Amino acid sequence: MSVNFPFAELPPTYRKALKTWRPVILYFANEHCPACEWAGPVFREVAEPYRLRANIYMLNTSQSPRHPLVTGTPTVLFYKDGKLLKRLKGIGTEETLAQDFAQHIGKIKAPAPARKRPHDLAWLRQTLRTLRTITRAPRWNFS
Repeated sequence: MSVNFPFAELPPTYRKALKTWRPVILYFANEHCPACEWAGPVFREVAEPYRLRANIYMLNTSQSPRHPLVTGTPTVLFYKDGKLLKRLKGIGTEETLAQDFAQHIGKIKAPAPARKRPHDLAWLRQTLRTLRTITRAPRWNFS
């Protein structure tokens, strides 16, 4: 089947999942597939950093509706705005799968470096040295 498969011909569950502004990745596997036993953990590891930037679904072909573009397992489908961008039969290597995620979803932001706490001991000493106090106001005598 071609990459330009009509959106209307998909089962309703897939149409509902694809109606989003976020990228959607569908991973199809089967519990009786030897290749899927190896590919599942690799896919999870590569997909984990992208879970906040895309909708990622891991589907068992024996429990989900048939997708017309899935002819074997494992299969990965990359969608954006309801349009199929790429179809992978198998997942390839961990590196190529990571490249596909980066290409279709975007790069992951590097973690921010740990910042020094602004209120450390040196800051406290400097603040106490320069601290000025005001004189006490005279008490009112109402007697």
